[in-house]
Amino acid sequence: MLFIVAALAAGFCMLQIPLKVAFCVRADERVGATLGVRPFAGYSAMQAARMRLENGKSKKKPKKRRKKKPNLGLLWAIGRRLLAHVRLEELRAQGEMGLSDAAATAMAVGCLQALLRAVGAATGAQVVWRVQPQFQAQCLRGEISGIVSMRVGHIILAALAGVIENSRRRRYGKASD
Repeated sequence: MLFIVAALAAGFCMLQIPLKVAFCVRADERVGATLGVRPFAGYSAMQAARMRLENGKSKKKPKKRRKKKPNLGLLWAIGRRLLAHVRLEELRAQGEMGLSDAAATAMAVGCLQALLRAVGAATGAQVVWRVQPQFQAQCLRGEISGIVSMRVGHIILAALAGVIENSRRRRYGKASD
């Protein structure tokens, strides 16, 4: 009996582990995007993502295999249920942006700054904005990065609920909530 209680307690604790997902998108001479996932520590996930982006991908040619199409209905059901439990912790944008017209550049940079500030206010995330407008030349260089947090238990529950919803949709033609 004690073993069962200990196993249930350990399982509950495992489900409460926060996963930190760091994303990094860069536009410069090379364009790239990457993810880093670590339990507990968001900044180590960010370091892993940035290192992966710096090193680039290997240039091996993959074997041509017939790719299986992903089940978009299942992915949508899981993502929709998981989105309620995802928490944005940090969002950073840095770089420079310039359009052909100086007024359009000012409007675009101002709109992007307002959008990022609104996201930060709505989510309570720390937002860092360091995008300099370039009024003399057309350019787009910079990096957008952030850290998102979610719990393992929420991922598992969202996956189970998504699979159940998808199987109902396939069986009866629609899903019921």
